[in-house]
Amino acid sequence: MTDPALTPEFARQARLAGLLYLLIIVAGLGAELDQALLPQPSIAATLLFAPVWLVQSANFFSVFHLSKGKTMRRILFITTAVLFAMPLGASAEEGTFLSDGVALHYTDEGTGPAVVLLHAFAGTSALWRSNGLLPLDGFRTLAFDARGHGDSAKPIDPDAYGAELVDDVIRLMDARGIEKAHIVGYSMGAETALKLATEHPERLLSLVIAGSGWSGETEAQVYGSVSDALGSGETFGDFMAAMPAGDMTEEQQMSAFAMLMSHGISPEQAAAPLAATAASMGELIHLGADELAAIPFSVLGLAGEADEERGNVERLSGAISDFTYVMIPEADHLSTPLTPMFTEAVTGFLRN
Repeated sequence: MTDPALTPEFARQARLAGLLYLLIIVAGLGAELDQALLPQPSIAATLLFAPVWLVQSANFFSVFHLSKGKTMRRILFITTAVLFAMPLGASAEEGTFLSDGVALHYTDEGTGPAVVLLHAFAGTSALWRSNGLLPLDGFRTLAFDARGHGDSAKPIDPDAYGAELVDDVIRLMDARGIEKAHIVGYSMGAETALKLATEHPERLLSLVIAGSGWSGETEAQVYGSVSDALGSGETFGDFMAAMPAGDMTEEQQMSAFAMLMSHGISPEQAAAPLAATAASMGELIHLGADELAAIPFSVLGLAGEADEERGNVERLSGAISDFTYVMIPEADHLSTPLTPMFTEAVTGFLRN
């Protein structure tokens, strides 16, 4: 009997599958070129080609069962698996955009109301995958590495930071065609988000402030000291090595190291951009009570019970009228955003 894999029918099936494969790829590439016309291209491509794709896959499986050739069965299996996987894996976009000439790395994933996630000092947007907020079902989640951090460009001039951290959020939203978004910030990201809320309240749907809050002169001095310390070394690891380990056991040190990795904090990252970032943070954290009182949307504040920044988050309850506060029991500054309670609180707030 003739092997079905060698028949004209199989050739026709293979050509159709190849064409479908190319159409899906072209749809994805087209999305990169014209995000404004097709903001969620991969999903649109999936819906457009799903009927043909499913029928074609069914044909593939029928040939798979008829074929006696082991090599051909492997080819068919792999090809079908790729066709199924591509639309599922294409729902996230990664790339860079220029923010006043500085290239910033971002991830844009999902559909629904937009949520922009802002990470902590010396960390990266990896934090949000670590705690399960990226992706977030029912939302379009955007995260990016702040300038000086992660895969984004790293100027070493302090003038390139400060207020630019706030402007970067607006530029990201503009670049991705987002008029309004929920903003979630942790630590440095929270200080950036709070300043953003006072300067551009018309662009926010709600605000989550965690790990830092209504900071003042004390925090500005701490940032200055951190900047000076970072300036004396080449890497963030040098800065960490100069800090006393205290009475931490080996197990506690390993746990702390794992949490650093979850935040995206690398000991190998260059110290100079972080020093420049810290030197300019004073521009963001001196907010007046009248500025905070004018915030017109709901705000959620979170802090760990053992976090030294907890008081600055709690202070917001007396300044912002629509403010809800959640304390994470026994958690410190590093562990708070990695707790299930943190993720559940943020998710519940956004959904309500």
